[in-house]
Amino acid sequence: MTQFFIGAVEIGERTASDFSEFVAIAKGRSIVSAADWGNGRFEIGLSGGAMLRVFSTLQSDLEVNLVQTLNADELPPFLISLGDMQQRVPLATIEQKLGGLRTLYAIFYLFHTDRLQELFEFLEKNPEGDIEQSLLIEGETLYIESISYGSWLLAVWAKTKSSYKAIASVAGVAFDRGREAFLGKLEADARLAQAKALREEIAAAKDEFDLRTSQIDYMLKISSKATSPEIRKNLEIRMISAIRNLTASDPGDSHSYLALESKTSVRPKP
Repeated sequence: MTQFFIGAVEIGERTASDFSEFVAIAKGRSIVSAADWGNGRFEIGLSGGAMLRVFSTLQSDLEVNLVQTLNADELPPFLISLGDMQQRVPLATIEQKLGGLRTLYAIFYLFHTDRLQELFEFLEKNPEGDIEQSLLIEGETLYIESISYGSWLLAVWAKTKSSYKAIASVAGVAFDRGREAFLGKLEADARLAQAKALREEIAAAKDEFDLRTSQIDYMLKISSKATSPEIRKNLEIRMISAIRNLTASDPGDSHSYLALESKTSVRPKP
């Protein structure tokens, strides 16, 4: 019988797991390296800072260890679902989704770092401008490591702690039917993070993401703070367009932006 563990004996922390949690953590990650150590033991390096170790025990059973491989100064990666799509999708669809993610992430990053005034001033002068490229500097943006078919998971890295809340807010405003899956992935990744500091960052993102908060409330967090009706309208249009792009071709959430379009006509004055 195969035994599953998070962590390993030699790193000082190993907790029992099961096949379902193994699937939740490993699914969608790409193989980036492999090593055969002999004596029935081999290791597979996975994207998103993880390693899969398989070996035989004295009882001739298989033992599977899932280990986090981050450096001490690295924040854990985000694993973001791009939607339940077919095995082969047009490049334009991936480009569209990444564009939506870039825009939403930049908006919420500016919100969580108390820089909304920069955003409002930018939109006033550049209504169609690239928010991420213009307002975020190197180290504040997201970095892609892999995109994997199966669940179309995107492994991305960030260098600032505010990125965690920003990503959770993106999920809150963009996803409707996919919310439970996002939360489940966060919880699984928290188990994989061995260091207390890493678990705290993932927990902060989980706290920011609230299943009880509606999509419109996530959007109004920002748009209601706009300095003028014109900027607020432009910001809502940009956010709804980005949500439509991020959820394109996803049968579960591809129409979630329509609910926001229908509700933005009834909103509080700034």
